Amino acid sequence: MDIHALTKEELPEAQALAASLFPWEDEHQDALVAAVSHGQSGGFLAARGLSEVRAWAAKEEERVIGLLSLYDYGQTPDETWLAWYGVSTEVRGRGLGCQLLDWVIATAKRERKAVLRLWTTVEEEYAVALRLYAQRGFRPELQPALPGEDWETVVLSLGLDGKVPTSWSARSKGIPLCGRIVPAVAA
Repeated sequence: MDIHALTKEELPEAQALAASLFPWEDEHQDALVAAVSHGQSGGFLAARGLSEVRAWAAKEEERVIGLLSLYDYGQTPDETWLAWYGVSTEVRGRGLGCQLLDWVIATAKRERKAVLRLWTTVEEEYAVALRLYAQRGFRPELQPALPGEDWETVVLSLGLDGKVPTSWSARSKGIPLCGRIVPAVAA
């Protein structure tokens, strides 16, 4: 498996993979474009309080089989957020998701980040991923439901500097979770 910075040429294939992994989300449409345009997509960054978004593709046999990105908030420069992380259903069960997660943890450490965070929902379809995060030492913190939500959202935090990370709720100071929006409520 080859992991490298996502290129503009790979963008359509990466977008299709992200859409298959996260069919209810569409933020990846803008996030991945921002990543390959190297900050030229300032509207996406500014609207979310981000200083940078980067994305990588994992390829096998010239095919994008995995994806991950890191979001950096301007207000918390010592932290980075994992987003759009996953592998194609066709290659699951081979340990590639573990390899990608270990790679991004090592990358964040090389960048001297103190904390790596991500958010997800607590649902059966994410049970394997949640176990993987726990095995790597991520600490969970349930988030309050937004109006109309009928699922649990959890922020997972991993200290990269040998310290227990400050909880997101204590650190966030009103910074919204990227991509987490109030769901439409039927009247």
